[in-house]
Amino acid sequence: MSAPLPPSAPPSAATPLLRPAMALLAGLGVTVFVSGGGVLITTLAALRDRDPNAFDPPMWYYATNLALTVAGSLAGGFTTSRITHGRSMFTVFVMALVVLMSGLAPVLRGTHGAAGQPDWYPLSLAFAGPVAVIVGGLLERRRPVATPAVRPG
Repeated sequence: MSAPLPPSAPPSAATPLLRPAMALLAGLGVTVFVSGGGVLITTLAALRDRDPNAFDPPMWYYATNLALTVAGSLAGGFTTSRITHGRSMFTVFVMALVVLMSGLAPVLRGTHGAAGQPDWYPLSLAFAGPVAVIVGGLLERRRPVATPAVRPG
């Protein structure tokens, strides 16, 4: 005869919050990894054969950084939505708000346009990122759900 199993612990109130919080952190991590890594490589490419003290980046530098930011935000929104699959898009919208506020901070402080940046660049970064996060989340939600294969038998 075996000993009876101990009673299971009651579900914690924090459990429903853990998955969205981890999804938000994972999505932001993916965004930073893709965008930050790409921008680092772009910056090193733009600095090649130039004086770093008098750095005046070419126009392709800004366009490439904007494209990398959009790609990273798209991947982050997709990741967040994938982790919270079956739940509301609230976490994706929170991530879009975080990305919007981080992009708007230089614009609201009035420090945008520094170092010869074009006028369109800071505002484009501020608004393209959140839109890409939401699009990434919607793309994940529109994916067909895989069904298990049924073997003929």
